[in-house]
Amino acid sequence: MKKNVYLLSFLAMSLLIGCDNNDDNKNDNQSLNNITITSDQNALSQRLDYTNSGVISVENTSLTGKSAESTITTFPLVQIAEVKPPVDANGKTLQASHVTVNGNYAYVSYITRGDVYSGAIDVIDVSDPYKPKLVTSALIPNTDITSLTYANGNLIIGAAKDIDKDPLLANNPAVLFNMPLSSGLLTDKVTTNYLESRVTTDVAANSTNYFAVTGDNGSLFKMSTSTKAITGKAAMADLRSIALTSDKVVTLSGTKGVNIYNQSTLALQKSFTISTDISGAKRTMDIDGTKLLVSEGPNGLGVYDINSGSKLQTIGITAAGEDNVTNAVSVNDGYAFLANGALGLNVYQSGTQLSLLGSVGIAGSSNYVKSSGNYIYVASGTGGLKIIKMEKPNTTFASCLSYGLYNQGRDLILNSNEIKSYQGATAINSAIVNSGAVLTHCGAISVLSNLTLNSNGTFNMRGSLSQGKFLQSTELIINNNAVLQVEGSVVIWGDLRLNSGAKINFIGNDSSITIYGKVTKGSNVTITGTYKDTENKLK
Repeated sequence: MKKNVYLLSFLAMSLLIGCDNNDDNKNDNQSLNNITITSDQNALSQRLDYTNSGVISVENTSLTGKSAESTITTFPLVQIAEVKPPVDANGKTLQASHVTVNGNYAYVSYITRGDVYSGAIDVIDVSDPYKPKLVTSALIPNTDITSLTYANGNLIIGAAKDIDKDPLLANNPAVLFNMPLSSGLLTDKVTTNYLESRVTTDVAANSTNYFAVTGDNGSLFKMSTSTKAITGKAAMADLRSIALTSDKVVTLSGTKGVNIYNQSTLALQKSFTISTDISGAKRTMDIDGTKLLVSEGPNGLGVYDINSGSKLQTIGITAAGEDNVTNAVSVNDGYAFLANGALGLNVYQSGTQLSLLGSVGIAGSSNYVKSSGNYIYVASGTGGLKIIKMEKPNTTFASCLSYGLYNQGRDLILNSNEIKSYQGATAINSAIVNSGAVLTHCGAISVLSNLTLNSNGTFNMRGSLSQGKFLQSTELIINNNAVLQVEGSVVIWGDLRLNSGAKINFIGNDSSITIYGKVTKGSNVTITGTYKDTENKLK
């Protein structure tokens, strides 16, 4: 059966994601109940791409001068990998539609553009901060997986299914799956709810119930976690997204705006309108305290008071264009991330008003974003799923409390014999520590391009350092009698050049260094202390 207009519009919001050659080992697949699960690490690892990994910058071109420089120095980011989309049994390349996170596992759903229904779910392990692993993947034929959320050891999965392949569907492709996980990993055991509409557009869950919304002539559905049975329903057309507070269910309709229901009874408590949107397009919401952030497509982002419905702020699209739309929003730890289609990913800092830190260029298009913990997951058109790590200070050093935040602009340059000390999170373009100078940084620092320690210069690094781009022409250079002192972790995405007389001292028992590029050593290089060399490059 061909997909109806609503679902085709839902799928069309993303550009087609690039193909990968996935040669699964058939012996490692489990094919039961039409779900094919693979955990073959050789095959799955081929879908991880590090080409664009390394330090990335947040740029704010709306400001000029020192103010522009200062906006990018407090939010260090590192792209740790891209995940290529899976290819189904018929050779069709799928595209990411949604992400949910529980602990160290990120669950990614996939759909297919066009008339064919075909989906998948990936499980990505990010327990090693700089080496994500695609640990398992499931192909789900005849079904587009549109959304998912984690709840109490289960995945709640929104989908649309080919009605020609399941007689129980009648003329309503919308379905909802409850999949019990095994130690966080996928299984082939699902409970299915058949819903009344063309597609399940979004899902949400708490400890006792899970909820789903369906598009077109759709409804809000409530299901019992224990019985899996539908216990409540409220009709509402063109539903796109759902969010929960402690006692409310919030839904987003493309034609009816925001509707707030009592979580227990599904009685409608409040409604308020938002700007009109493209028919059938996928949009998301997120909640930040009493603020409701709503992606409104070509109209940008709307920020509303969830209690009164009054609009607090509008963040418009800066440049007109068919693919310049706010597709999704995600709030995490004082920041809001906006997937703005062809305009990339925008980062805002929370407050009375959202304030722009800048944008992150995303190859292809930013079609969906989810941030949780230290990570940002961006579904990105032809660029696949990008995994971006926020470099946050994770240790407070008592001796560093008197140090200030870095505020010297994009390039850190210490003149000869100059002494500077900083703490917190710092993101810069490059750094040079000249002869006799001493730089101390406590917290997290990222350097986009080169870092150079000239003769007799010292860099005391406490916390974490990320430097360079993966296997590109970026270097960390330590010259004669210059010293890099490490108390924490260093990740060098490019090359390390240790010229004659260079010194690296590791302090404590838990320091580590990861070098993805080549290491060049001169004579009389000294490396002391206890450390873990994750790539065995310093031996």
